[in-house]
Amino acid sequence: MDVIDHIRQMQAQLEDGPAETPEHNPEMLLIGCIDARLPVHSIGIPRGRSLIMRQIAALISGRSGIARRPAEIAALEFALVVKKVRHIAVMGHTVCGGIRACLEKPDLPHLPRYLAPLDPVHRMIVKQGGSLEEQARRMEQEAVRQSLHNLRRYPMVAEAEREGRVKLHGWVVDVATQHLSVLDETTGVFSPMTGKKKK
Repeated sequence: MDVIDHIRQMQAQLEDGPAETPEHNPEMLLIGCIDARLPVHSIGIPRGRSLIMRQIAALISGRSGIARRPAEIAALEFALVVKKVRHIAVMGHTVCGGIRACLEKPDLPHLPRYLAPLDPVHRMIVKQGGSLEEQARRMEQEAVRQSLHNLRRYPMVAEAEREGRVKLHGWVVDVATQHLSVLDETTGVFSPMTGKKKK
């Protein structure tokens, strides 16, 4: 079935009449990829509790200046200043087309330029060797680390983190299982998220 036909069918099943508007009380900003396999609520985020920003490869450029990345800086400003979120999570994912494009360097006018903030990561990964698949798996994690680093290049993010108003998180989600791996920035290691809180 065509995707528009599917939407039309779902819309026909919705009940008519007034409905209660869901609460909008975001506590976090989730920065994820535009990949169509990532329904964000399936990882456990309740409806109305997270702002969602989606960019290829969940990439944050860290390039200050409204003219360079207006959507990026405006979303961060809205999340931190207007909604006062307490968490920002960068969520990369497995089998990412943006990461693959970064490794394969397609002959396109805009995508390679967009991915340029990952060039240092790309050079490091290629130097380490391995198959394209192995490089892609390593780069999925390194891209999250790089985006966290780039987030902190925005003064408003760095200041909010320094003052304890926001906590940054690095995640990689498996698109097959929806399981999250979480970056421990002290050790640099990604480990499965468990139901237990860290002390």
